[in-house]
Formats: sequence, C-alpha cells, structure tokens
Amino acid sequence: MYKREQENNLKDRNSYDEIDLSVILHYIGRLLRKIVSLILYMFRALANNIATVIITFIVVVGLALGVYTLLKPYYTSSMTLVLANIRNEFIEDQLNKLSEMIEEDNFEAVAERLDITPASAKEIKEMKFINLDQDRVEEDSVLTGSPFRIELSIYNPELFDSLEPAITTYLENNRYFARQKRIKQKQVENMISKLKGEISSIDSMKTSVSEPRGPVNGFVYGQPIDPTNLYKQSITMYKEQVDLEADLEKLANVEIVTGFIPRLKPTGPSLSRFLGIGGLIGLLIGTGVAINLESKKRRRAGLA
Repeated sequence: MYKREQENNLKDRNSYDEIDLSVILHYIGRLLRKIVSLILYMFRALANNIATVIITFIVVVGLALGVYTLLKPYYTSSMTLVLANIRNEFIEDQLNKLSEMIEEDNFEAVAERLDITPASAKEIKEMKFINLDQDRVEEDSVLTGSPFRIELSIYNPELFDSLEPAITTYLENNRYFARQKRIKQKQVENMISKLKGEISSIDSMKTSVSEPRGPVNGFVYGQPIDPTNLYKQSITMYKEQVDLEADLEKLANVEIVTGFIPRLKPTGPSLSRFLGIGGLIGLLIGTGVAINLESKKRRRAGLA
C-alpha cells in the first residue's frame, strides 16, 4: 500500500516536471518567434522606406560634421617630474585645485597662479595628474618622492614651452615646499661654511709645517704633524665642499625628468569619431522613422 502511494507520487512529480518544461519551451518558442518577426518587420520597414533612412542618415552625419568644424582643435602633451622626498598627494592636491580652476574657466586665477597672461590661461583646455608608481605601492603605504606625470591639453601648441617652467615654479612656490627648501638650503650652506673653515685651518697648518718660523718641534697636541695627512684631509674636505655646492645649485623640491614635447598635429577633436557616432545615431533615427512610417501604412491599410 505504502509502496504504491510512493510510486503514484513519483509519477505525479515526473508529470509535473514534464508539464513545467513544456510550458517553458513554449514561452521560449513564442519569444524567439516574436524576435524573428520584429527583425523581419524592421528590415521590411527599412526596405520600404530606404530613401527616408538615407536622407536621415545624411542629415545627421552632416550635423555631426558641422559640430566638428565649430570645435576648436587642441593639442595634448605630457611632462614627467620627480619629487624630493615629498608625499605625492601634496602635489596631486595642489594640481587638482589648479585643474578645477581650469574647468570652471577661472582664467584670472589660473593666470595669477602660473604667472601668465589671462589670454594664455584661456588657451588651457584640461590638465591631468598621473602617479607613475601608484600600482607598485601597497594600499597602506604612502607614495613619497615618486615620479608623476602632468598631462596638459591646450589650444595653442606654442604655449608648451612657457607653461613647462610656469607649472614647475607654481609647485615650487607652495609655502610648505618653499619652507622645506629653505631648511635644506640653510643646512647645506652651514656645512659648506664649516668645511671652508676647516680647509682654511688645515691650509694654515700646512703653511706652518712647510715654512716654519722659529723653533718647530713637529708636534700638535702631543701628536707628530704629518704633512701628507694634512694634504689628504684638505683634498677630501675640498671634494665634500664641491659636492655640497653642486647639491646647492640643484636644490629643488620638484625636478623635471622629461618636458613637454612640441605638437604639430592636433590631438582632437577626432573627425572619424564624430562621423562614426553621427552615422550610428543617424542610422538609429532613420530606422525609428522607417518603422514609424511602416506602422502608419499598415494602420491605413487596415482601416481601408
């Protein structure tokens, strides 16, 4: 008795599954037939109204071409800079503020920050900041002293030469960066001054040893004077002085690695992109108009 009930339940469940599967297949078939019918209807509408589609396509592409001719060509170039043990996010924040001024067409403020004319500031289209070592740094680490790229888009390519030092000076004139530079400069200058004093003292000792006046016992603070060591110390200190003076000359928080390169051909706007987008939009609009006309024809035929 119990086994028979189980067999009946199993038969009912199988028949229920078969019914569900057949219903699903039925709906899928109906959906595919509707899609195929819609595609055929669309092609029929295009074929019956091909002239309208072509005219619409030409008109929209012509409009896209007209918009392209009205747009001002721009030129894009980039320069790479490196920081002197300064967190890159400080530079990024400073450049992002300048970029916001450019986006808001605040040409007076941009001209003031970069120390250029407002007319030159109006020629700047866009500026981007890119960290070159961002992917190499762990998420919980701070990016410091890493090279970064400034990508600049301008309408007048002749301004790249003047904007390169303008942007560098703008970054150097940051109050925090300028203070750090003054501290380093003072440290180096103090070391150079001390080395000069030490070298002068050794030179005096060399003179006393080589040209003694009066009795010379050959001892300084109980140690015998070795002229060879004096010369070696003098040369070593002089080399350190020269190195520090060289560091003083190139002391900067921001240094240019590669500057902007001149551009002869504009970066944009792209004619092929405008024509491609215009053609696609024209085709979509033409198809919509053709389907609309075809449906009106069918309604009229049905009424007749």
